[in-house]
Amino acid sequence: MQIDPATLSRRDGYHLMITAIVPRAIAFVSTTSALGRTNAAPFSYFTGVSSSPPTLLICSSRRRDGMKDTHRNIVETREFVVNVVVEEIMEAVVIGGTDHPPDVSEIELARLRTVPGVKVKGPLLLDSPVNLECRLSEVIEVAGTAIIVGEILWIHLRDDLVVEKPNPGGAPASKVIDVAKLRPIARLGGDDYAGLGQIFERRR
Repeated sequence: MQIDPATLSRRDGYHLMITAIVPRAIAFVSTTSALGRTNAAPFSYFTGVSSSPPTLLICSSRRRDGMKDTHRNIVETREFVVNVVVEEIMEAVVIGGTDHPPDVSEIELARLRTVPGVKVKGPLLLDSPVNLECRLSEVIEVAGTAIIVGEILWIHLRDDLVVEKPNPGGAPASKVIDVAKLRPIARLGGDDYAGLGQIFERRR
């Protein structure tokens, strides 16, 4: 089958994209508005950008009535937290992915446990094993979508996730996350998600 993207509706293009680009890591982004209201929403158009300084991006499409709550909160406060999604918080992710008025906190609806951040106001989601405190670097508008770029200012990791990985040539070992213990959840298309599956190593 051959498809000309120009012939697709916005909806059909979206569904093809999210089922072709799989699996996708999920950023469960928690924010606090300028008025102090908390918010949490999942974003699967999400990836790392740079390692030094550590930088990531999330993509937020615009609603017909303007910015999504997460996007607006980040622009207002220049702060956000990316929480890695695991099975234990999937119900909260579904709640966060549903539209709610700005004055409704998905964090409160899902009864998520939170603590303040070290470098940003937060909140951090305690039931996520990895929390990345971020400061807004820039917002780039592309094709009706805001690419939100943030520098990671502080990293929180559950203690049992961190292991040392030997480096070649006698270099000091690197601290890495044991992804088998992390057990992240990936987004597929529609209401479909996936666990980690088989892990294999292929050396260069």
